[in-house]
Amino acid sequence: MTRGWTSTARRTKWLILAVWLVLAAVASPLGSRLTEVQETDAAAWLPKAAEATRALDRVQRAFPGSDTLAAVAVYTRDTGLTADDQARVEADRAAFAPLARGGQIGPAIPSDDGAAMIVSFPLAAEGDEAQSEAIDRITGRLAEAPPGLRTALTGSAGAVADIADAFSGIDTNLVIVTAVIVALLLLVTYRSPVLWLVPLISVGIASQLASAVVYLLAKHTGVTVNPQSQGIMTVLVFGVGTDYALLLIARYREELRRHADRHEAMAVALRRSFPAILASAATVAVGLLCLLAAQMNNVRGLGP
Repeated sequence: MTRGWTSTARRTKWLILAVWLVLAAVASPLGSRLTEVQETDAAAWLPKAAEATRALDRVQRAFPGSDTLAAVAVYTRDTGLTADDQARVEADRAAFAPLARGGQIGPAIPSDDGAAMIVSFPLAAEGDEAQSEAIDRITGRLAEAPPGLRTALTGSAGAVADIADAFSGIDTNLVIVTAVIVALLLLVTYRSPVLWLVPLISVGIASQLASAVVYLLAKHTGVTVNPQSQGIMTVLVFGVGTDYALLLIARYREELRRHADRHEAMAVALRRSFPAILASAATVAVGLLCLLAAQMNNVRGLGP
């Protein structure tokens, strides 16, 4: 039973391990690029035939550039802006000019009490990456204000910066928290300092491979991916992968009591647990593919 060209044979297992390591090496760079194809614009989630989508298209045609981000830099000092503060505002206005549409910025507008001043301008940058870079340059410049002069970025550009800051690192945190929870559950289940690493590493490789496949689907077939669906996929892969590992390893431990050869025990365990794992995986896959019938693009994209 342990001889021949099977996944549990003594020699074949090393070949299969090498294949998975190669797949992991290929998938890792692609999986890390999944955020590049995420759709964060709500218009991309709406059905093309929806009235809201048609209305948005008409607005964009009637008012081109209406979706341009507006940056509003605010300067305040409780005791009133000093001459040095006003000079700093003018220096910032000159520094921000290359980032503004048309390369020019109107004069700063002071408050009635002289304690605040704003500089407002539309960003010339287009696209998420270019806009993010421009916002970073603005916030970095504002952070260099002299002591006592409080600065902030508001407007739609400030809102985008706040949202990006709120969700920065959420994918990494989600993976870390999920992995820690799964590791704790495996430690409690197996009560072994080493055995829990096997399913955890396997699930980690599966997650990277899944991310790579979804990246290719989004890149070449138009599947809609957003941060929410990516997070759900990560949790699902870790959940079902750990579940299948528990089924296989539990059966393997039982077979070790009946077979002295661990390869033979694994062969029997794999053969007997495979139908249950296949049925469970097929149920999950078919259930998620039912989302292809959804009208919202982000929900439909969650299926694949």
